[in-house]
Amino acid sequence: MHLALLQKTKWPRFRDPPLPVSQQILFFKRCSHILDKGYPLHDALQMTGWDTKLKSTCDTLTQHLSAGDPIQEAFVKARFSLSVTNFLYFSQIHHNLSRSFQQCKAMLQMKKDYKEKFMKVIRYPVFLFVFLIVACTILQKTVIPNFVHLFEGKKDGTFHLIVILMNVMNGLGILVLLTAILFMAIMIILPRMPFKKKLAFYERISILKMYQSYSVSFLFTTHLHSLLQAGLPLKDAIEMINGNENYELLSHYCNELLIELSNGKTFAQAIYSCPLFRPELTNIFHHTNDVEALKDELELLAEFLMEYLSQKISTWLHVIQPAFFIIIATVIILIYASIMLPLYQWMNQI
Repeated sequence: MHLALLQKTKWPRFRDPPLPVSQQILFFKRCSHILDKGYPLHDALQMTGWDTKLKSTCDTLTQHLSAGDPIQEAFVKARFSLSVTNFLYFSQIHHNLSRSFQQCKAMLQMKKDYKEKFMKVIRYPVFLFVFLIVACTILQKTVIPNFVHLFEGKKDGTFHLIVILMNVMNGLGILVLLTAILFMAIMIILPRMPFKKKLAFYERISILKMYQSYSVSFLFTTHLHSLLQAGLPLKDAIEMINGNENYELLSHYCNELLIELSNGKTFAQAIYSCPLFRPELTNIFHHTNDVEALKDELELLAEFLMEYLSQKISTWLHVIQPAFFIIIATVIILIYASIMLPLYQWMNQI
């Protein structure tokens, strides 16, 4: 019945820059509100296009949808974010566009809010950190070498302290540089790694494991609930999710589930082949056999995972700024000590 939709779909990696996130959020807010009133998508796009900021986007979507393009491809060509177009892949089955648009708006809004919070949190500490790096460089090149030269004939505590301070500041500089290089290397290399190596990397690095665990569990829970709500049997719903290879990890796990099910295992047994799924998700399939109860629990779990991930991100944002200030305070104390202690020692010798 859904053979055409079950074809493996993979969209191009390189495309025009996406629309501004604020514009995407506004589109989904306006269009979902109109769809809730009972209007068909074509009329909803036309009315959403009354806003001049959204007219071009709505015209592009109308053009491609009228030409017969699937909805996710039309949104790709209208330059929506990949996270949105991947999510809309499943709306062609459950046909609840209003709910899908509201979920897309919620995801984009959360990303936008936390990106803005992150930039506000790190803006001042990063400015101070850059200033301190410049100050440390000047001290390393001018002030401290003169003190070392002044005290090098006297192997006392002051001389050793200056040497230790120099080594500590050099060590901090090297640590910051290596951290930046490592982060950039991960951002560049990780998307290009073979999937099996990438999966092993996710499972070894705790912070990536936690993020991927919540992300893949939320996506699986949300899409499975939507497809079951549309009336698909459980196995067909898994096959449908497996068909979207843009969710690489999720597609892999669904393929593992299908293999385990074909080997005669129950779903509760098969789900253990997916180690990054959250325990809350695996527990649902152990104590729920009724499809109606399963749909309700999946909906509740999707809401819980979204809220819990939001709380985790907020907690990390509250930790980042104090951590930056502690590092900066340590560097300031080192700079002060590297200047004042030798001066006091030199003044005592006069």
